[in-house]
Amino acid sequence: MNRQTLPAQLAAHYARAVDDRDFAAMEGIMWPEFTQEGPGFGADSRAVFIGNLEFLRQFDRTFHLLGQVTGSWQDDVYTGETYCVASHFYQREGRQLCLDMYIRYQDVIEVRAGEGRYLQRNLAVVAQDERELRTPSFGG
Repeated sequence: MNRQTLPAQLAAHYARAVDDRDFAAMEGIMWPEFTQEGPGFGADSRAVFIGNLEFLRQFDRTFHLLGQVTGSWQDDVYTGETYCVASHFYQREGRQLCLDMYIRYQDVIEVRAGEGRYLQRNLAVVAQDERELRTPSFGG
């Protein structure tokens, strides 16, 4: 385990698990007492958090694009921040729509017996934007 790259690796696993709807994969990157707070929701355990992810099934698909990951280690605890744009694709009234959420995750990772996992991952939505998607035209 490389502590320098661990925060970015966990963020990538988190994003991939959400986008692939492999919610059970969260068990491998979060401690059982994991907590999360966000606008209008929260989870006081990993099990509750995984159950909350079912909410995402209302979207046809999601796409998480990760940005900078910054933070520091104090002994076996990392405290930092991860930027993300979470795109949520869906249909309404025959239109293809996308809701982009610009997120700043406040991360706490703990290493136990040589393994690092999320202990907490609160999120703040900086802004959001809903738009209609257009089919790109290439060449012509």
